[in-house]
Amino acid sequence: MASNSFEKINLALLIEYATSLPTSPRIYARLSQLLQNEDASLDYISSLVKMDPGLSAQVLRVTNSAAYAGTMKVNEIGTAISRIGFNELRSILKMVVDNEAFYQALPTYGETATEFADRSLDVAIISEVVANRCGFDTTGPYITGLLHQIGKLAINLYLERLEKASDITEHCGDRALMVVEQELLGMSHYRVGAELLSHWQFEMSIWQPIKNLNSPLHAQSQLRATSILSLAIWFADQLGGFDPDASTPEPIKRACKELGIDALDLTSLLDDSRFEINDRKNQLAMLL
Repeated sequence: MASNSFEKINLALLIEYATSLPTSPRIYARLSQLLQNEDASLDYISSLVKMDPGLSAQVLRVTNSAAYAGTMKVNEIGTAISRIGFNELRSILKMVVDNEAFYQALPTYGETATEFADRSLDVAIISEVVANRCGFDTTGPYITGLLHQIGKLAINLYLERLEKASDITEHCGDRALMVVEQELLGMSHYRVGAELLSHWQFEMSIWQPIKNLNSPLHAQSQLRATSILSLAIWFADQLGGFDPDASTPEPIKRACKELGIDALDLTSLLDDSRFEINDRKNQLAMLL
């Protein structure tokens, strides 16, 4: 029977376990069909991979490993798949099956697989919308948004392997999740995610904004990328209903200032984000 006690995270062990980071069974099933066809569209395959945080992380990890890395790190899924090829992508999917690495839920965070995946994708798409509105390249912000809570997957997998999975959110009450994670686990899922992506040799522009979320007002580097991610997460919280007259949190005020976004632009940005999220998820439904 699993224990409900928590221990401080052994980061080295967590990183070892995370080599079999879970992915979505729905997306795996469709990809496994496509990869049997050598004539399958690369754009089609890339569109599916970039909808799933676990699989995207694994593909980019392999692509940027010593065996495949060129002179430049890769943050774009289509480029990554082109570099590693279909055979290596098949190997990654085989690893997923061999390890039964499908996430059905994240009991450590009281989330279903759908809730986790939807949240990751929402933040990725909003990050892209914000970056585009500000005239920035959208590739990095999208990947950062998609992977911003990859630490949750890693922590959940780690605790399940140790047979210590228990809903950490039950300890929150009125306290922020990061505070409770620090107290019970010794580090937040943002810190874990950043450490994991750094270990996998992702560019600093991808993992540093995630790490900065532990204290966004005190971020000293990657301020623009951190601002995009902070704003995207906040917007994701507002999708159910946005009150333009409500007070804006200080980290969001700083993010807007850093990005040159006026408070009057927030409503239109949120509307654009809703439209893009609905459009992208309709595309995913057709792909599957």
